[in-house]
Formats: sequence, C-alpha cells, structure tokens
Amino acid sequence: MISADVIVIGGGISGAATALGLVKSGAGKVLVFDEQLPAQRPSRGNFGLTWFMCKGANNPSYARWCRMAIDQWPDFAAELEQETGYDLELEWTGGAIQAFDDEQYQAHAKSIEILKNICAEVDLDYPVQMFSREGFADMIPDIELGRDVTGVMYTDRQGHVNPLKLLAAVRCALQQKGGEYFAAHTVSRIVPEKEGAIRVETTKGNFRCGRLVVAAGHGIPKLLAPLGAKVPIYPQRGQLMVSERYDRVLDIPFLCTRQTPDGTFVIGLSTEDTGLDDSVTMAAMKSQAANAIRLFPILKNLNWVRSWGAIRIMTPDGAPIYTKLTDYPNITVLALHSAVSLAPLNISEIAPWILEQQESSMINHFRNERFNV
Repeated sequence: MISADVIVIGGGISGAATALGLVKSGAGKVLVFDEQLPAQRPSRGNFGLTWFMCKGANNPSYARWCRMAIDQWPDFAAELEQETGYDLELEWTGGAIQAFDDEQYQAHAKSIEILKNICAEVDLDYPVQMFSREGFADMIPDIELGRDVTGVMYTDRQGHVNPLKLLAAVRCALQQKGGEYFAAHTVSRIVPEKEGAIRVETTKGNFRCGRLVVAAGHGIPKLLAPLGAKVPIYPQRGQLMVSERYDRVLDIPFLCTRQTPDGTFVIGLSTEDTGLDDSVTMAAMKSQAANAIRLFPILKNLNWVRSWGAIRIMTPDGAPIYTKLTDYPNITVLALHSAVSLAPLNISEIAPWILEQQESSMINHFRNERFNV
C-alpha cells in the first residue's frame, strides 16, 4: 500500500491549486487523484473570468473573500507562468456589467455602494464605478454598444484568463515541486482507521494518508455518505458558445461576453437545474445570443462554431464550503464554484489552514455547519 502525507481527491482547479499550496507549505508527500468523468469537469467548462464585481451582495463574507482573491491574482499568475512556462493568457484589463435601462443602472449603482461599505469594514477597497453609455463607449472605440445599453458597472482591477491553460499550469507546477498527479483514478471508498490514518480505496489500488482533502465536486456526497457527513451541494448547468475568429475589438470582458486573445468571442450566462445533464439546448443558445447581440450588435454577423454545457458545483448560499469533518478532523472538504477567481486563496489561505499552520478569520464563515439551522 502506497502511503502519503496528504491525498487530494479531485484534480480540477480547486483540488490541484490546493495540492500545489500544500506542497509549497511543506506538507510532505502529496498525491492528487482525478477521476476525469466526461460529464463532471467544470474546470474545463469555465468562462474564464477573474472576477469579484457583484459577488456577495447578499453575503458580506463572500464579497470580502472574492475581493481578497482577485487582489492576489496578478502575482499568482506571474509566479505560475515563471515556474511553468505556460502563458495563462491573463488580461488584467478590467471588467464590466451592462445596464439595459435606467432602473437597472440605478440598481447597479446601489449594489456598488452596498459592497463598498461591506469591504470597507475590513479595510478592503472596492474599486468599482458606474459609467454612462457615452463615457464607457470611449473605452471600447472599436466595437459599438447596443442602443439599449444605458451604462455599465466597471472596474479596472480584474480580468480574464484561459481556464484550460490555468488548469494545466497548476498541475504542472504541482508536479514540478514534487506532488504526484494520478489521472483516471476513481476513488471508491474512504476508510478512517483506528490509529488516525485514512485509507483511500481506488480502482487502481489502495493508499494511506495522514490528511485527506475531498475536492471531488459532485462526487463529494457519495464519498462522504458512509462517514455520516452531508454536504449540501447541487448541480447547476451553464452553457457557453464560441464564435469564429474576428479582429480584436474588445479587450474588456463583460460578465456575459468576452473576446479571447485569439479573436474568438465567448458568450454565456445561463443557469439551469438539470441534474448532471451537460447537454446544450437551443433555448439557452437563443437566449444567450439575443442578450449578447443586444449588448454588441456586431455579434449577429459572426458564425458561432461551438457550444457546450458544464455542471457547476453550487451551495445553498452560493458561497464556498471549506470544512473539516467533526468526527474526522483530518478530512477536509472543499466545495465551490468560481474556482478560477478563487484559485489564489487555495494556495495562500486554504492550504496553510488544512495543515493547521495558520487560519484566516474569514474561513470560519464558510464552514458546512452554517447550513445546520
């Protein structure tokens, strides 16, 4: 039986970034098991925003957590690129959310004030402001805004990235630093042993570790049920569409529309409760296309060449779950969406917390027990 200091179940962005953080924090021998189910790979269906704007309007802890994560993104990306040679295609050009009428414009402005106050309580800034239609149009002179756009919410302190290259770079850095990544490894059972160790049974053999991290997305409930632990996550489908390449005319990503460095446009902002079905539907594509064309009329002239669905990991309040099991404190569970945006915190905050080296005061707000009311 192979032994390790820490095993991480789940090789997506959250699991791999946490494993990288564990190695950097001196955890010893770290193994990552990645099941790679075709229908449950949200890291490969990510829109790619490194984003804090508008997150946590009804959840102050989550708003602050996202703001802190995005502050770390430029240094996090630069270090990853230097270590691995991957170009993450990070463009730190800001981000925008459009308003299609005066009522929506005022609602955006009100949310900014709320979130400014929330972040100020813990000495975090919230560098977001409203621009009129005319004022923002000057910032994107090469593409015309739709006539329904009355203005935008904007910050210059966020951006977008290629999520596939991010995933590859994190896994590469992990292995460069001595972590071991096992692809197509299905974990069948977690068995806490009397002496405190944990046996992890897989389709390719059994392993033993002192600490276990379960970051297996929708595989979490099945793995934890025999231990008497429940984590309230549910699947939510999002769909994306990609266009043909076009001259680069938009370098500021919007929440629903962005243009990548190679010229393709990506659109998507759908939420569907469909279980683990990652199919694409004509209804969602029509809705997304109509919204994107309303924002940028030029998009109606492009050929749209590919679409796909991905299954998000959602919690009842939309915020992450970072929790250690009450009966087995050496088992940590991570369950969240926004894996791209929050990735730097897996290294700077989550890994040291797992190893009991330090604990951010914010982590306590994301324990699973908050749902036991």
